[in-house]
Amino acid sequence: MNPESRTARLLGPPGRGRFKRAGVVASLALVTASAVAGPATPATRSAFDHTSVAGGGDRCRLRHHEVGALPGEPADGRWGCRGPRGPRGATGATGATGATGPIGPQGQAGPTGATGPQGEVGATGPTGPCVGIDADQASEDFEIRVALSGGRTYAGIRDQRTGEKQNFLWTNLSVRPDYPAGGAAGLPCDVSVNAHNRNTTVKRIKFDVITTTGQIWEAACVAFTTTRPATLNCADRTGRPKPWILVALQPTPDALNSGV
Repeated sequence: MNPESRTARLLGPPGRGRFKRAGVVASLALVTASAVAGPATPATRSAFDHTSVAGGGDRCRLRHHEVGALPGEPADGRWGCRGPRGPRGATGATGATGATGPIGPQGQAGPTGATGPQGEVGATGPTGPCVGIDADQASEDFEIRVALSGGRTYAGIRDQRTGEKQNFLWTNLSVRPDYPAGGAAGLPCDVSVNAHNRNTTVKRIKFDVITTTGQIWEAACVAFTTTRPATLNCADRTGRPKPWILVALQPTPDALNSGV
């Protein structure tokens, strides 16, 4: 058992009260003796601090009055002690934002430069390739075609009689003499075939081309039905190919039953 508890129990309530009062008196006597004797030792200051708090006195006021401020303690405030912190001041109001200055005047637009001179007209390009086709069927036995392609003129015949394959048979008329092939004559640019007379024995057929210079050239052939299939013969009686001829007259501006 704790000796202090055993002593308190033996003394009882009246005894414990007298014991506490005796301790307080002894403490005060020790403080008085320390003040008379001179500067306090560390042990004495420790007792002084404890006694001031236990007795309910103002430790800062007594210490400053009796022994002065301890090293390291703040010396500000009344009696050498820091006073209680005052209330926080109100936060200042935010200043108003300054007004935006006016926008400066817009600069003038620069003048538009003069339009440059128009460039020269380019040279005319080459004439595109000419193509053309024409047809005729004046007989129940055969039909005729003429076609222009790649600068060449072809004459065709197709046998319509029963038992024939009815394929077109073509003859290149471009290899005949005097075929227009440039220069003043120009190049063939379109073709046509004329109708033949079904009642004649010799079925003569004419093929025409018009050139890039406006000239008209003609070639003649004969359709033979004595063969199977029917064929074209474009040679003369001696077997030589018939030449192309420039038709007379040629069309001219303002022509009226005339030409050149």
